[in-house]
Amino acid sequence: MLYRFEEIFDISQIRELAQRFSDLVGITAAIIGVDGTIWTKCNWQEICENFHRKHPVTHQRCIESDICLPPKYFKDSLTDTIIYRCQNGLMEAAAPIRIQGEHIANLYMGQFLLQPPDIAFFMQQARDFGFDETAYIQALLKVPVFSEDKVKSVTDYFSKLAIVIGEMGLSQVRLNQANEHLKKSEQRYRLVVENSASAIMVVQNDTIVFANRKIIDGFGSNQNIFQFIHPEDQASFRAFLDQTRQGASDAPLEGTRIVNDPQKTRWVQTNAVAMDWQGSQALLLHMTDITSQKEAEKAMRKAQLELANSQKMEAIANLATGVAHDFNNFAQIIGTNVELLLAAEDKTSPIYGKLKEIELAVIKTSELTQRLLMFREDQPGCRQSVDINQLIDQVAHSLRALLPSSIDFDLSLQADCKVKDGDPVQLFQIFMNLLLNAKDAMPDGGTIHIETRNFIATPSYAANRPNLRPGEYIQVRVLDEGPGLSDQDLIHLFEPFYTSKQPGQGTGLGLTTVYNFVKNHSGHITCGNNAEKGACISIMLPATRVDHQIIRFPIGGHETILLVDDDPYILHRGREYLHSYGYTVLEAQSGKEAYEIYCQRRDDIRLVIMDLIMPGMGGEKCIGELLGIDPDAKILVASAYLTENFIHNRDIRDKIKGFVAKPYIKGRLLQAIRKAITSDQKQLCL
Repeated sequence: MLYRFEEIFDISQIRELAQRFSDLVGITAAIIGVDGTIWTKCNWQEICENFHRKHPVTHQRCIESDICLPPKYFKDSLTDTIIYRCQNGLMEAAAPIRIQGEHIANLYMGQFLLQPPDIAFFMQQARDFGFDETAYIQALLKVPVFSEDKVKSVTDYFSKLAIVIGEMGLSQVRLNQANEHLKKSEQRYRLVVENSASAIMVVQNDTIVFANRKIIDGFGSNQNIFQFIHPEDQASFRAFLDQTRQGASDAPLEGTRIVNDPQKTRWVQTNAVAMDWQGSQALLLHMTDITSQKEAEKAMRKAQLELANSQKMEAIANLATGVAHDFNNFAQIIGTNVELLLAAEDKTSPIYGKLKEIELAVIKTSELTQRLLMFREDQPGCRQSVDINQLIDQVAHSLRALLPSSIDFDLSLQADCKVKDGDPVQLFQIFMNLLLNAKDAMPDGGTIHIETRNFIATPSYAANRPNLRPGEYIQVRVLDEGPGLSDQDLIHLFEPFYTSKQPGQGTGLGLTTVYNFVKNHSGHITCGNNAEKGACISIMLPATRVDHQIIRFPIGGHETILLVDDDPYILHRGREYLHSYGYTVLEAQSGKEAYEIYCQRRDDIRLVIMDLIMPGMGGEKCIGELLGIDPDAKILVASAYLTENFIHNRDIRDKIKGFVAKPYIKGRLLQAIRKAITSDQKQLCL
């Protein structure tokens, strides 16, 4: 059943209505549900109350008369009111009460007769059910007898009354439905508003008159909203509110700082709409926290800047490497010939002095190319375990005597700081340049703060930092107390020849050198400003505990060496040079030729010296082919690039016995040959 009588009607009100009807027409009345529930009864006759409703059989007849007979008669009736005889012999009239077509109850008028009673019938009924015959007949005689005309007029009124009651019920149903809909709407509203991830509030005359739970801890009713707006954003926020009140704009206000939390300033995006609130104009504000978005944008800009700087440095590195390669090839030819001539010339000869000058020029040329190659990130240098704390202490100690007394050092070095596998010369120069740069930022004096600590870069930390991989690092921070870095400085700080110093006070290569040396050590460097004052340079160096031992070897030998280089001058001078130290030299001017010679003389060749950059089959390809036919082949890479990472295949790179830079001066090549032939460990300190 869709509708229940007791859920729709006010029972006490219905009882009063039925009682008045019964008193008015002088007839018994009742409202009985279709399930037999008696909701109200008025002026019931004694014969029903004291006899028919007392005996179980006659009582069951009453129930069946109330429930079963009306639907049967309604089906055959042409009107909504029926008159029928109950199973206990009395007359009744019934009219259905319907709500939206559903029959939920009946309005009864009953316990009357249309003619004088049949005494014999009722006497027999008294005897059948054990009623006191005298008392039963006396009660029967009290039952009213109505004419058919009166019954007809009463039933007409009776029918209309049932319709009125039904309409009352329908109105109540609609009211209940409206209330339920309103209740659900309010519940949905509260669910949405109170659980919104955004701050929702109503502002009237700059006062917050409503706020959802999202901001109730910070904002609150009867508070002025401007006390939560950052002072620098208040003018734009007020203009936004004024435009919304005037209907001049419906666009959101993209960025406003909220300062209700003393621990953190938050950024919000604000949408607003004008509304009526308790009869007066107000604004409905919807504030979305975009702090994480702002921080992400800031991190993205920083990452893009670092990436752009990295790309610039890579372009410069490629240019510098190309120039250095040609320089080294020329220097190789000159240096080899000079060394041979010096060996054959008497030291007292004037020519000997000239040759020494040429040799010195070759050395200077080599140093120049190495400075150019500093722009590459992958120059290995001479590696050994370095105690970063001890190195920084040495740098600071070296500078104390050189710097004015107005400059002081504050060293905060973690006691158990890990060591770094690296080039101590490059690392020394990194910290020397950083401390000198910090000194230059404080012409009036101040303290240079140096901090070290062990640091673990998590995947999430490394994700927004280009070229930084997750892992264990040594973090070094150098902080000064100067004016800090400008936006221009932050963009160009590591670029070659950029300097903010006065002309003649700096070359602009100091921090470029630092940048490239850090990259050479697979590190990461960033710059920024301190919260208080001054600049901060932060360096992350991968931690390690590997210790390289430097081994000394004799210079010459008698083994057979396969020398591979596409430059015939370098090839021929190299053969002559190595031959003067006792070696037997086989020459190959290409990778293909080297492979063919090795296949023929494999048992004789103890070492292959391989150039990397050659037309046709390049050095790396040739090395792979040689290792394919002889996994124990000993190969030394000689290149102007001096970079093991230039070998892309890691398996090949791990089997190479060493790397040596061109030009080969002061016995560098000879020492590298002995290390490669006599040691199974790859040695990079060449």
